[in-house]
Amino acid sequence: MTFWQENYHFIKDVYDMRHQKMLEWMENVEKAISRIMADKVYTSAEFKRERDNFHALCKDLYREEVKKWLQQMLEILMAERAKEERKEQISKLDGLIERHENLVPNVNQTQIKVDLYWKCYAYGDELAPHIEFLDGIMLSSTREIAPSCVENVEELIERQEKALNQLETKRNVVKELIAKGKALLENPDKPKFLDNHVQRIEDGWDLTKDKATARLQFLQKTKDAWVGYAEGLEAIAVEFEKADEEMKKVKKRFNLQSAMEDLEKRQQIFGDNKTTIENLYKSIQDNYEIMTMTLPDEKKDFVKKEVKAITDKLDVVGKFEDKVKKIEDFVNNLNEFNNSLKGLDEWMNNADSQLKDIKDASDKMTPEDRVSYTMELQEDIAGKVKIIDENIAREEALLPQGDKVPQDAQDHKNELNRIKEFVLALQKKVISECEQYSEDVKYWAEYKTGIKEFKPWLETYEKKSTEGLHKPQTLDEANTMYKAVKEFADSCQKELKVLETATAASLKMTTHHEADSEVAELKER
Repeated sequence: MTFWQENYHFIKDVYDMRHQKMLEWMENVEKAISRIMADKVYTSAEFKRERDNFHALCKDLYREEVKKWLQQMLEILMAERAKEERKEQISKLDGLIERHENLVPNVNQTQIKVDLYWKCYAYGDELAPHIEFLDGIMLSSTREIAPSCVENVEELIERQEKALNQLETKRNVVKELIAKGKALLENPDKPKFLDNHVQRIEDGWDLTKDKATARLQFLQKTKDAWVGYAEGLEAIAVEFEKADEEMKKVKKRFNLQSAMEDLEKRQQIFGDNKTTIENLYKSIQDNYEIMTMTLPDEKKDFVKKEVKAITDKLDVVGKFEDKVKKIEDFVNNLNEFNNSLKGLDEWMNNADSQLKDIKDASDKMTPEDRVSYTMELQEDIAGKVKIIDENIAREEALLPQGDKVPQDAQDHKNELNRIKEFVLALQKKVISECEQYSEDVKYWAEYKTGIKEFKPWLETYEKKSTEGLHKPQTLDEANTMYKAVKEFADSCQKELKVLETATAASLKMTTHHEADSEVAELKER
């Protein structure tokens, strides 16, 4: 019996032990690879432990001596063993060696990744203080603030400007870190967490910068609101006082030109005052809205009361407007009143001339025409008298009454009285003339009736007078001629009385020039 046969079981145990250790080592390497390549994101300290463990396991990666010893020892041990057992043991060893050979390239590849991963974890450690810095700036730029006065706002602005300056000093470092991270991202074997690291520093920088800038702008806007609010309160108080003072100056003026000029001035002052107050009030409201975004509740209630007090005072604008509107209505009515008086004055002069023309041309008119013209004029005057009555009522409403009346107002009263007296006097004249002309129509009718009777008779007997008389031959002829002559003479006397009656009627008319001429002609004939 040989040495190997005598010590088979002992040597076999040693072989199995080394075989098992080789197997356990490979399993540990595979587990180390699995942990390194896992999706879990380690801290750099944790990954360092995994890396060191992996490196320690892989110091004798190829295990050539172990594999050679196992192969040699198995060949000796199986030399005199059964075929089936030998085949089984060789197969197990071949499987172990094959597994090892497959493990080696995976380990080599993992070693490369371990170095890359370690750089990425180191990159994360390098980012940490900067991300913490950005988080601090972000927190200070987004936390709630409640400044209760403009001084508080100025302090916050100072802090925010300091934070932005700190950000600016970090700009180059952060940009270099972002560039470094993007360079690592170009490696196809990069770990998944690297994307998050790079994105976090890149987005964190941009977002923090934006938020910090926005907070500074908001604080500056808030400061402007505080300052604008305080200045607005002072300015609008001045405008309210100005409105009160200017309202006292809004008074009635009875000189039309002066009243219109003063109205234009008051309207301009009111318009400017209203626009200024409205703009100031809007500015106060806008500033109030900005202030209340950060004001503490107790301060907010106080400011709200201040704004309400300003709102309540806005009725001064309405009062001012009402007062100016009343003066505007007064001036418009005064202007209409004045224009009406001017129109009446112009008309009454024309009406007086018209009556004079009727009188002067009466001998060229028929009595009917004279009556017609005077009646038309009389109707026109009646319409103007109605307008005068309306102006009297308007004057009582527009102008002051009593003993002490301003001279400008008295001038309007005097003008109205002058026009009234003139028109009423003219009305009496026209009525009188119309009555006279109405009598003329009656006398004219009597005159025309007589003339209509006389003229045909005259024409007939003028014709007969041209026939002459024949010397009578007998007594009967003489008697007949005498009778005819006597009838002619009687007829002449009768018709002469008709003409004289017509003439008497014409002489009763206001004007009878036409009748006189006609009568003279007829008498001559």
